[in-house]
Amino acid sequence: MPELIEVEYYRKALTPLIGSELRSVTVDPLSFLRPAGTPASIFDPLIGSTLARTRRIGKLLILEMADGQGASGEIGLRFGMTGRLLVDGVGPIDRLEYSSGRNEPLWDRAVLDFGSRVAIRDQRKLGSIEVDPDIKQLGPDVLTLGGTAWKALLSRRRRSIKSALLDQSLVAGLGNLLADEILWRASLAPMRAGSSLSDEELARLGEVTSSVIDELTARGGSHRGDSFALRNSDAECSLCGETMSHETIGGRSTWWCSGHQR
Repeated sequence: MPELIEVEYYRKALTPLIGSELRSVTVDPLSFLRPAGTPASIFDPLIGSTLARTRRIGKLLILEMADGQGASGEIGLRFGMTGRLLVDGVGPIDRLEYSSGRNEPLWDRAVLDFGSRVAIRDQRKLGSIEVDPDIKQLGPDVLTLGGTAWKALLSRRRRSIKSALLDQSLVAGLGNLLADEILWRASLAPMRAGSSLSDEELARLGEVTSSVIDELTARGGSHRGDSFALRNSDAECSLCGETMSHETIGGRSTWWCSGHQR
């Protein structure tokens, strides 16, 4: 499940291609192109332009293109639940948890030719590619949030903390695995309303979020978290010994510990 950590790895994998010319873009099936109904010809004005810069907002990877004549455009890449970025067949993430162990080239849904072959390999076709993505639909990237930002974001929210953390229009970058990991380490029950959190709990949530992202970035991705090993019905919480619980919260599979998460 590519979350902000994996997408940042993808972004860095494209750094050596900055300055390279875009020769072609192939999308198959066309439904991988967003918004729905966009024609493949949307890329025509960008052919011949060069990759000027890469940046990431949440789980969105943006390629900034420039043609040397003052014109520019952006290509947005999203990776859904099973999307990996490959450059000449090699990617910074070998395998995503909860995805097939197979590695089929026929799953290459979008291919950009920069001299090097850049592909989104996505078994379930839940990712997408688009020109000039609307970033106004996204909240601030989670890595940009300071200590007081969490109170502003959550203190008046009546819905569950888990749902709020996964709302990309509220805060961009967190996915299901990271949200569970953060709440488990912060000792916060995922179904609690954001408005129920004390100032101390909100501060702890912010601190834990930063430390978890830093640690799991160093370890290789959000699927390397400690709570990952506890995502089954027989597991006991390594912090308190209670049997892990499983529920669906905000439509998402959620693992948590009723012993220490309050």
